[in-house]
Amino acid sequence: MLKKITAMFLAIVFCLCVVGCSATDPDAPEGMKSATVSGEPFVLYVPQSWTSNTASGISGAYYAAVDGLSVSARYFTPAEAMTRDEYLDMCMSALSLEYAASEFLLTENKAAATLDGRDAVRSSFEFKNGDTVIRASQICADVDGMLISLYIYCPKAELEARSEVVEEIRGAFKIIGATESAPEVVTTKDTPDGMKLASDEDIEYRFFVPESWICDAKSGASEAYYPESGRPNVTVTSYVPDLSMTVNDYFLMCEETYKAELEGYERVGDVTERRVADRLAYSYTFKTVAEGKTILVMQTIFVYDSSFYTITYTALEDSFGGHMADVEAMLGALKFR
Repeated sequence: MLKKITAMFLAIVFCLCVVGCSATDPDAPEGMKSATVSGEPFVLYVPQSWTSNTASGISGAYYAAVDGLSVSARYFTPAEAMTRDEYLDMCMSALSLEYAASEFLLTENKAAATLDGRDAVRSSFEFKNGDTVIRASQICADVDGMLISLYIYCPKAELEARSEVVEEIRGAFKIIGATESAPEVVTTKDTPDGMKLASDEDIEYRFFVPESWICDAKSGASEAYYPESGRPNVTVTSYVPDLSMTVNDYFLMCEETYKAELEGYERVGDVTERRVADRLAYSYTFKTVAEGKTILVMQTIFVYDSSFYTITYTALEDSFGGHMADVEAMLGALKFR
């Protein structure tokens, strides 16, 4: 039974990473292919000679013949209204910290641009990867409240030689808008303000999530995700042990499977003690890797009525901290009937 539970968790982790690359696209420009994760509000086309890199949950590709030449695309739906300029400022600030030790230099700040014929803004920066200077650009458009960005990375020494293919990729980029209809919002009389139910109404607990997260309370699965590329997600599972054990014993048993099955598994930070559903709970954080992208996972575990309950938060490393306040709210709102 424990093996089944850990296998279920591994499937949850990789639903973030292996959400599926789109099938052969008949609308792809001649000589190009889609390098797009399914469900994205855009289509990223790249030359056939490029290598798709979508298993990390991010639409993207790279050109193997030139180290450092790559493109990717992401979308972000802010919980509160945010302009393209504000979003680019936030991104550049985060990038300046990420590349602080790599000689980060902002070279262009919110210049006018276009993306699929729409008004957009572009910021560009440079950083060093070893001895190579990389020039990167983020082009951002606002589409019905979604902030869609195309990222281009190229060695500075190759800019002139690769400008034609980079422009071909930018010119072929298509914005298609939201592709999924929002599930029905379910609330109960005890739903906290600004939240909604993400678990079946007949299950023994109530799992509430912020209104900005996507969930289907009638799906039979207690889960929700945030609408951005990579899909940060939170899932609740339970397990009835055959033997008496502590929360730490249980996690250590699961950890043996994680070590064997998750690439680059590594525990991160200390175990955090907290209260969930008026029970003592412990949060364990670890990381794993999928096609070069680091994924962070926080599992919060507690015992209720002889069962272990695990609330698992999974996100790409660069967006993990940005959703922690929402995750804390979910942990604080969970209750038993």
